[in-house]
Amino acid sequence: MADTLLLSDAAPGFICDVHLGKLARRLRLLGFDTIYRNDLEDEEIIRIARTDDRIILTRDGEILSNKNVRSYRPGSIFSDEQIREVLSAFNLRGQIRPFSRCIKCNGEIIPVDKDSVIALVPPRSGQFMEYFWQCQGCRKIYWQGSHYEKLRKWVDGVAK
Repeated sequence: MADTLLLSDAAPGFICDVHLGKLARRLRLLGFDTIYRNDLEDEEIIRIARTDDRIILTRDGEILSNKNVRSYRPGSIFSDEQIREVLSAFNLRGQIRPFSRCIKCNGEIIPVDKDSVIALVPPRSGQFMEYFWQCQGCRKIYWQGSHYEKLRKWVDGVAK
């Protein structure tokens, strides 16, 4: 079945419905272009999916029955299981680019010079960290703080 879900080797873009916010953040963490807003109505999700050629991730039967869009229903209600389902269904494990998208807004994250962001980060982080990244969308700043190892282990676990 996975062979029929994707028409090309390029990583697909996704849009998640209101009930799949955690899945959306996890897809972004893995580097997948994923739209999510908790205020989108079904009609808007369908319109965006059609316009941007995105796959809708939803558990909503009405959206799933729409034959004018591609959609996928994760079977699990648990986000860690959902992410594994999506990675398998679309054969995405080889396309994971962790920490390349903002989990907040889906923007691309690029390395930035420490001096350009030092005034915007907590003093201890600025003092002890050397490398920083910034979202090109919302301008959020990222660094490899104490949470990084936990996230890295999670990424390594789902990438298997």
